[in-house]
Amino acid sequence: MIKSRWFYHPLFVFIFSLVALATSLFLYIRSYLRVNEALQDVVLKYNLNAKQIFQGETWVLILTLSLLVTVIIAGLLIIYIYYQKMIQLYRLQQNFINGFTHELKTPIASLQLFLETFSRHELERLEQLRYLDYMKRDTKRLSDNVNRILQLGRLEDRDVKAEFKDEDIVSIISQFIKNTPHLFDEGRVVFETELESYFLQVDFALFEMLLMNLVTNAFIYNKSREKLVRIRLAIVKKNLVLEVRDNGVGLDKHELKKVFKKFYQVGKSTKGSGLGLYIVQSIAKLHRGEISAESAGPGNGTTFRIIFKGSH
Repeated sequence: MIKSRWFYHPLFVFIFSLVALATSLFLYIRSYLRVNEALQDVVLKYNLNAKQIFQGETWVLILTLSLLVTVIIAGLLIIYIYYQKMIQLYRLQQNFINGFTHELKTPIASLQLFLETFSRHELERLEQLRYLDYMKRDTKRLSDNVNRILQLGRLEDRDVKAEFKDEDIVSIISQFIKNTPHLFDEGRVVFETELESYFLQVDFALFEMLLMNLVTNAFIYNKSREKLVRIRLAIVKKNLVLEVRDNGVGLDKHELKKVFKKFYQVGKSTKGSGLGLYIVQSIAKLHRGEISAESAGPGNGTTFRIIFKGSH
């Protein structure tokens, strides 16, 4: 693809348009004032009635033109900002497509290789079970990625209605860890709380989805030998606080808010789909929660904190 020449670049066109408008306004006012001065000389020389020649609308006209030019400039500025946001969204979508394609292609290629191995060779039972275990992992990986797309579609559907019920959050988290050990086969998940129980109005399915995305995200972006995720539940200033802390790759300060954007991926990594934390934020908002990220920097892990305000 041939790069556009510099004079076709939107930034240059925008700046050139602003300069052209400002120059036009300046030349118009300057020309008008010169004509006005000439007319004043004529009035003084021939003792004419100035009121008949100079009307009060003169400066009103100049002011009106100035306001119109200001509106035009503001319109151009808004168009430029919108254009830049569209470019940013396009780049994020491209990153998502590249990353998601990789996430789909890798397990598919792996499954194809294992199936070819089964069809060409006679394998012992233990070896068959080992290959089948690999295939189950690849199938799970495919399923997780497809589920994220379905989850996103459900959350962005304006007609979706969450079924809120009083649920014991302590029990939900405990059961989630107990029932999904396949998510943690690469490390450990520790649940810490001093609460025996805590009831909150939640949509059970969506809340489990929130937990799953937080935990899987913590393992995806983790290069430690012993991957560890700590889930902490506590009451702080009458609000329920859920924290998920990992010992993963960590985040730069400028990425702490960006990670919740749709399709955003840290760096140029092809890991993940760029949807997990966006889905978490959307679910948190449905439950009147506010999510934030904290990190001491790259290599120091990340803490995701959700505050459910007015929950007590």
